[in-house]
Amino acid sequence: MREKTRRVRSRSRSRSRSASERGGRGPKPSAGPSSVSASTTAPSASPRRASHAGSASPGTRAASSPQGGGSDRRAASASPSKSRSPERQSPPRKPPVRYAHRRTSGEVWRCKKGKRTDIKPDEWDRFGYAAKEEVLTRPIEYDDQTVPIRRVKRKDITPEWFYENIASKNLPAIIEDACGMWPAMQRWSIEALEERFKNVPFKVAKDDKGKKLRMKFKYYADYIRRQQDDSPLYLFETNVDDNGYIRPLVNDYEQPEYFPHDWLALVNNDARPPYRWFCIGPKRSGTTVHIDPLGTSAWNAVTHGRKRWVLFEPKENKRVVKGRDVIRKGEDDEAVMYFDFILPRIKKAHPELKVYEGIQGPGDIIFVPGDWWHGVLNLDDTVAVTQNYCGPDNFRLVWKRTRKEREKVAYLWLRNMKRYAPELYERALRLNRRDGFRMRHEREPGEKLSSCSSSSSESSSDSSSDEAVDLDPTGLQKVLRRGLVLGAAAFRHQGEPPPGLALAPRASTIASTQVSPSQGGEGAARKRHRRREGGREEPTGGQ
Repeated sequence: MREKTRRVRSRSRSRSRSASERGGRGPKPSAGPSSVSASTTAPSASPRRASHAGSASPGTRAASSPQGGGSDRRAASASPSKSRSPERQSPPRKPPVRYAHRRTSGEVWRCKKGKRTDIKPDEWDRFGYAAKEEVLTRPIEYDDQTVPIRRVKRKDITPEWFYENIASKNLPAIIEDACGMWPAMQRWSIEALEERFKNVPFKVAKDDKGKKLRMKFKYYADYIRRQQDDSPLYLFETNVDDNGYIRPLVNDYEQPEYFPHDWLALVNNDARPPYRWFCIGPKRSGTTVHIDPLGTSAWNAVTHGRKRWVLFEPKENKRVVKGRDVIRKGEDDEAVMYFDFILPRIKKAHPELKVYEGIQGPGDIIFVPGDWWHGVLNLDDTVAVTQNYCGPDNFRLVWKRTRKEREKVAYLWLRNMKRYAPELYERALRLNRRDGFRMRHEREPGEKLSSCSSSSSESSSDSSSDEAVDLDPTGLQKVLRRGLVLGAAAFRHQGEPPPGLALAPRASTIASTQVSPSQGGEGAARKRHRRREGGREEPTGGQ
C-alpha cells in the first residue's frame, strides 16, 4: 500500500515538472500591483525564452505572434492619424428600409441583384446620396463655357418657326408648357398610375444577358416612396403598344405638333427598333451621357417632376464627355455622381468644351437633335414619355446609319418607301448612289460593306421571303389617320413640302383596308420577326 502511494506521488511530481518545462510559466500570480513584476521575474520562466524575448525587435515580435501582430494592426487602423479624411469616408449604414408591402423588399432585391452584379443589393446606398440634398438643389452656374439650353414658350412659336429655327439647324431647345393640356398631366401621378396599373408588371432593369427585369407597379410605387438608393431603379417601358394592359397610356397624350414626322413608321412596328418609352424615375435616378440609336432625334415630355439635362455637340470626343479621364479608382459613374463631381472635373480639365445645361419642368418638352450627347438627372420623382423619330431634318443621317448598322431594317424600309412614299424612296437611292453604297440584296455573296462601289438603284426589292413582316394595313392605317408617317399635313400650308413628303396614291387606299383575323395581329408578326432576328433589340434611348 505504501509502495503504491509512493509511485502515484512520483508520477504526479514528474508530470508537474514536465508541464512547467513545456510552458515556461510558474504558478499564476495573484492579482494586485505586484503581479506585473512577479510575472516578469518569475524564476520558473525558461532562461532561453526570456533571452529571446529580450533580444527580439518589435517587428520580430509582431511577426512571430499572430495574435500580437493582429492587435498591433488593429490598433494602427484605429489610430486617428491613420484614418481616412472625414469627407472621403462613407456615411454610417442605415437600417434596412421598411416597405408597406411585405413582398416589395424581395422584388427590389431580385431586380437589383440582376441589374448590377458588381455590388450587393444592400450596397446601393453606400455613398449616402439620399442625405446629400445639395446635389439635387445645387443651381446651374452659367458662364462662357456652360450655356443654357434655349427656351421658347409654346404660345410664342408655330411648328413652322420651330422647324426653320431649331430642328433644321440641329439645335436643342426646351418648349415651355408644350404639353400642359394633356390628360397625362392629371392621370400620370404616381398615385393615379398605381390605382390604374397596380398589378401590371413594368420593366425596371435589364440583367447582364439583356433579359428584362419586371416588377408590379404597386411594388415599384412602394419602392419609390421609401428608397434611399444612390441611383435608384429606373422604370423604362418600351412595350407600350404591344402590352394590352398598358396600351391606354397612349390615349393620355398626343403627338406634339412640333414633331409631326415619323418616317420610320414605314418600317412595320414588328421590325422597327424601339422608339417610344414610358419613363418613371425616382429622384437621383437618371442616364449617363450617351447618343440615341441610328442618329434619330428625340422629344421628351415631362408631366410630373423635374429633370436636369446636360448636352454636348456631336463633334465632341466620347471619352471626354463621358469623363473617362477624370474618374478615379473606386468611384462610380452613375448619373448622380456624374452631375455631382464628374461634370465639374470635365469642365475644369477641358475649358474649351462647350456644355449645354438646363432644367425641364412639368409640362415642358425638350428637343434633342440626332447625334447630340446628352445625360439626365431626375431632381424629383419624375414621370415622362419620350419618342425618337426620323423626319426631314435628320433623314440623311438616319438612313445612312440604318443601312450600315441595321441592314434588314434598312431593306424593309426602302421597300416600303418604294410602295408608299416614292419621293422618299428616290431620295434614299440618290444617297446610295452618291456614296457608292449597295444594299444587302444588291451585293454579291460574300461581298462586304467596305467593298461596295456601285448601286443598282432600280433593282426589284418587292420579291422577298420577308413578306410576313411587311407593313401591314393596321400599322399603316394607325399612322396615316393621324397624318404622321410623312408629315404632309403639317407642311401643307407652307406650299412646297420638303423632299420626300408626298404620299403615294396607293397609301390612302391601303389605309382604308382592315386586317383579317387570319393575318394575325402585330403581336404574332413581332414574334415571327424576333425568331428570325434572334431576339435582338436596339439599345434604349429613353431618358
